Amino acid sequence: MHELLIFGLAIGAVFSLFGSLALIHMGGLIDRFPTEKENERERSLWSPGTFTKISTACYWMLYGLCVVMLIPGTRLLTVSGIAMFFGLILFMLTALVFSLATYNMMRSKKGISGAPPVMAGMMQNPFKAFRLRGVRKKKCPTRSAPVVLSTQSQE
Repeated sequence: MHELLIFGLAIGAVFSLFGSLALIHMGGLIDRFPTEKENERERSLWSPGTFTKISTACYWMLYGLCVVMLIPGTRLLTVSGIAMFFGLILFMLTALVFSLATYNMMRSKKGISGAPPVMAGMMQNPFKAFRLRGVRKKKCPTRSAPVVLSTQSQE
């Protein structure tokens, strides 16, 4: 059982690492966009770049707490640690989707063209990654002449 928990934590850590890097990058990109009323965005603790860095630091502290909760092996701490782990992973997914949507909205309002929107490829065909390569769709045979259905019997 402990091997399975450690394996899950390792997979979650790898996902969280890449998610954190993507979130910090998206926070920096969003921070570069000024609003309509100002030429440059005001930098403070609440600006997107800084707040994203603070949020990811808090995320990793909670992830460390989650790992510590799973080490002793008591039933209450194990269940709490697993619940916290899934909550943190769902938080990371929500933050990534929200950052992508915010960046897409800001780009569309600014009128930046040239590059396709970030989420456009995912929204057009989200299952494209799951297609098997080398497997072709079978074409249905079609008739070249239209079929005429007649209710009268021919003699």
